[in-house]
Amino acid sequence: MKHFILPAALLIIASITSCNTTKKLYEAKEYDQIIMREAPKVCAGKIRPNTISLIAAAYHEANQADHERIQALKATGQPEVWPEIFERYSSMKGRNDALACFPKEIKKSINYTRLNLDDELQAAQNKAEAYLTAKINQDLNASNPDFDQADRMIRQLEGINRENSHLNDLKLKSLAKRHGDISRLMHIEIFKRQVGPNRDETASFKETKDGLTATVTDHKLSKTATIKGKVNFIDPRSKRMLLSMPYEVSSNFEYNYSTVEGAREACSAQTLERLQQKAVPFPTDESLLNDAKQKLVDLIYQKVQ
Repeated sequence: MKHFILPAALLIIASITSCNTTKKLYEAKEYDQIIMREAPKVCAGKIRPNTISLIAAAYHEANQADHERIQALKATGQPEVWPEIFERYSSMKGRNDALACFPKEIKKSINYTRLNLDDELQAAQNKAEAYLTAKINQDLNASNPDFDQADRMIRQLEGINRENSHLNDLKLKSLAKRHGDISRLMHIEIFKRQVGPNRDETASFKETKDGLTATVTDHKLSKTATIKGKVNFIDPRSKRMLLSMPYEVSSNFEYNYSTVEGAREACSAQTLERLQQKAVPFPTDESLLNDAKQKLVDLIYQKVQ
């Protein structure tokens, strides 16, 4: 019997301690901590009435506070409110999702309703990203940029959307403005080099004039080289990685010229003008790859202007 009494006693103590801890969190208005701590236990079937009531109270009070704050922020009409609005909509959705696995009878008892916040969340995200992007650019273009503030907003933008199309460019711009000459920080890694074949696409047609005939052949020469890899920006003193960006750049060679067989006198003025373009050799693979590398460097410097 002693073997079973001790665990049971410990279970009672743990239950009382857990309830007391949850109550203290509630009194401290740490509503989301309550939900994060206790909701998974309810979903797993560990249901205690006192805890359920605390979860319900925390859920409704937190959502009500967020709803009222969102309405107040929207009423200002100011663009800088959207990051906070997005965060509050995200919190409301997170709480709602956390309680979605509760048994039906518990959902009913705590007045839980499945919220559809997708449209509001997406609209807030779009406006928050637009504001942060514009504000970061404005701050970095100032005569005396506050780099710490810009970097905080960049981290905030990344928290909202890691796939934001401007994110890496803003990181690069901040890095360049802060360190000046970024060429000393830049290390280019190439993972893949790919050079396409020499292509000579032709189209032939006949021209006639005064009983004379000429066969004209238009040539379109093309060749492409692509390199893929990443650009690492490394602090030369500490050797710390400051930023790493993937890239893919291509160099395209294109050239058009025409040749003629037969009587040139049969050619139109337009054709005769094209015939002044003479054939040229295809560029070597290495020269095309080097041009692609230079395009990458030029692209980086364009982004930090």
